Amino acid sequence: MPSGTRPVLAAVLGPGTRYEGDMVFEGRVRIDGHYVGRAYSEDWLELGPAGLIEGSADVANAVIAGRVEGDLRVRERLTLDSTARVRGRIDAGTLDVRPGATIDGTILVRGKEHA
Repeated sequence: MPSGTRPVLAAVLGPGTRYEGDMVFEGRVRIDGHYVGRAYSEDWLELGPAGLIEGSADVANAVIAGRVEGDLRVRERLTLDSTARVRGRIDAGTLDVRPGATIDGTILVRGKEHA
């Protein structure tokens, strides 16, 4: 699958849900609830505007519209939508920050050749 092409949605943690623990997944996962733990994938993570991640994520690509309290490692492309709120460390191949997004922490952008 070409880089940047989103795979079919594999799972959704919907509004009102809370999940705790480590999560390893394939495909695309969307979080609209509250996730506490560590997430790992060679694919896509989406965090909806009402979603919250407390912990860390290590994924290939991510689109963040909600709140992250912890570390994000995104090996390819990380997009922070205008509603994104990140407090923690960001380590990304490429970073796209939309106007309105906020970051409180450290940022490392490696570029595609170093991701």
